[in-house]
Amino acid sequence: MKKRAILLLAMMLIVVAALAACSGNSGGNSGAGQGDNSGTGSGGDSGNTGKNAGGDSSGSNSAGEADDGGGAAKDKAFTIRAGAWFIDERGHQVAFKKAVEEGYKKLYPNATIQWDITLGSTYFDKLKAQFASDTAPDVTFYQTLDYAKAGNLMDLSGEPWVSRMNEAAKKDPTLSYEGKLFGAPGAGNIGGGIWFNKDLFDKLGIQPPKTVQEFLDACEKIKADGKTPIALGFKDLWTANMFLMNWLQSYTFPTDADYGMKLYDGTVAFDDAVIQKVYQHVDTMKGKGYFNKNALSIDWPQSAQLFASGEAAMIVQGPWMPSANAENIEKGGYDKFQIGFFPFMDEGGKSSLTFASGTGLGINAKTKLVQESKDLVALMLSPEVMAPWLEGEGGLPMFTDVNVKFADPVMDTVKQYLDGGLTLPYGLTAFMPTSSANAMVDVLTKVVSGVKFNPADLKSAQDAMAKDKAAVVLPQF
Repeated sequence: MKKRAILLLAMMLIVVAALAACSGNSGGNSGAGQGDNSGTGSGGDSGNTGKNAGGDSSGSNSAGEADDGGGAAKDKAFTIRAGAWFIDERGHQVAFKKAVEEGYKKLYPNATIQWDITLGSTYFDKLKAQFASDTAPDVTFYQTLDYAKAGNLMDLSGEPWVSRMNEAAKKDPTLSYEGKLFGAPGAGNIGGGIWFNKDLFDKLGIQPPKTVQEFLDACEKIKADGKTPIALGFKDLWTANMFLMNWLQSYTFPTDADYGMKLYDGTVAFDDAVIQKVYQHVDTMKGKGYFNKNALSIDWPQSAQLFASGEAAMIVQGPWMPSANAENIEKGGYDKFQIGFFPFMDEGGKSSLTFASGTGLGINAKTKLVQESKDLVALMLSPEVMAPWLEGEGGLPMFTDVNVKFADPVMDTVKQYLDGGLTLPYGLTAFMPTSSANAMVDVLTKVVSGVKFNPADLKSAQDAMAKDKAAVVLPQF
């Protein structure tokens, strides 16, 4: 009897185990139910490779085409992290987050998006450290191919949205490395330029300058009228980088298409006469009082306030400036004015603009939420989410099915400059390590502080190139 009871008990345990196995696979993908589907972990299930998280990990499903057979996976609770450095409290950024969160709830009702936001350039140091410690967000915006080169990003070449990318997106150097696509394009952006108060320019009889001398003459007229010619917010060093590199781009590439490569291979030095000219112009402008006195102690939002209030006539910023300015005017109760745009130039009137996304949207190669991450990226790239965000950013579409209607006529001016001048998918920084660019910015801020420009100061940028050249990931063309 005792042996028989033990035998019956063993048989019952086998049946229970079989039933549990069947239950665990019901509603899931065949052969994909190997991990725990409870979803109690904040970053995904331990031991879950992502294959059982809402569909096949091949990425064949877009956000709107998730596998209906994965009902249990769709209902599971999890937290997915999304990282960025630019999603702040501006209206269109708040609306973007809300649209993404609401859209994702339709796909995964019990999911939570945790936004990992650190405003400004410090985000990139943080992201690098997170990748090194395996704590990076599941989905993240990024700016350089360093992450792809280091193996931090997932190959997204086979994703459905790739076929929607336009020609500019396909040439974007931020996205592709060694023949593979590691990121989706964000807003199609000019790399920066000079935005001006058109009403003030009209009052003073100033036309958008085409040469450096016309630019300096405009500054003198503005100063004589009691206004600050250009508002700088160099406490945010990325604005100093934008100012410097945009001006250098118009001095170099229109005359020598290979200037960047020459800087990289050492044919051209960082104290080259062409580079010195830009610093000399800044020196002149500082001496004549064309910048706000607190240029080094205020950030870009504060400089934007100077512009919106009418205290400053010009500001060097990216394509988000029109919408940011309109919002600042409304919140500050300032007098409205029409904003205008022109690019930096050289003495002869040559100019160049960068046009690319400059921002990739990638997926952590080690995420445990593979399909969930792909669905989140696809949602962010959908026309209904991207179009209003692009309008707020002042960005041009990088997808053929995304249409943006800009209310501000200045965007037509931007398009005219893009169509009529030299437009490149990369800037000068694509050919130097970050340390060299930082060293050049240090020299710029030194001049803006009132120290006379000394070409010998550029040696630090040359030394940084010699030390960190191996870190440069050249444009893949």
